[in-house]
Amino acid sequence: MFTFKRFSVKDDRTAMKVGVDSVLFGSWMDVSGAYRLLDAGCGSGLLALMAAQRLSKAGGADFTVDAVDIDAGAVADSSDNFASSQWSRHLKARKISLQEYADEVCRNSSTPDLYDVIFCNPPYYDDSPSSGSVERDAARSTDTLSRRDLLFAASKLLNDRGRLSLILPFDQGKKMILEATLFGWFTTRQCFVKTKSAALPKRLMLEFSPSPGTRMETETLVIGDERYRSLTGEFYL
Repeated sequence: MFTFKRFSVKDDRTAMKVGVDSVLFGSWMDVSGAYRLLDAGCGSGLLALMAAQRLSKAGGADFTVDAVDIDAGAVADSSDNFASSQWSRHLKARKISLQEYADEVCRNSSTPDLYDVIFCNPPYYDDSPSSGSVERDAARSTDTLSRRDLLFAASKLLNDRGRLSLILPFDQGKKMILEATLFGWFTTRQCFVKTKSAALPKRLMLEFSPSPGTRMETETLVIGDERYRSLTGEFYL
């Protein structure tokens, strides 16, 4: 059980556990002004809960965060974590792949309710090494959700001014930027994440949109620095 300032998270049944990357990403991603949000590959539901806290603090009362995952254990943990939170009426988890969910939403309505924000800590191994856990390997392998599949699903589910936010290992993040550009999307924000100021970036947090922004925002963050503490301070005890 992980206890944050305004909610708790259990991840006993979730293949991908709570970690520094998720907390940092949930603090960085832009959910401002959003009413409909989607957590794609929700795991324990941490990112959805962080989004709910931030929207609630900003005065949001009518937002909805849908969460999907292919792993039954993850959906079970998310559902329990949502139910025990103060934002339970805003949060819903479901066992379904992002690809199937996008097809279903479009198939069942000629004018589907599109999302303002989709956020995802996606699979990143093109050739996933075995971890000894089938569920963990599935969560990490792009066989279950390729970069192109992710962008294609997001193109069906996001509104014209919507935002897709991701965190990836640095080399995979560069591949995603190229893929998104070829897909006709725009990189609107990027953050290079380092473990030390003199080190090479380990992670890349990205925001894409089907519409161009006024300018692309770029920053570099070092784990533990002032910017990191400022971002995550609303969550860590």
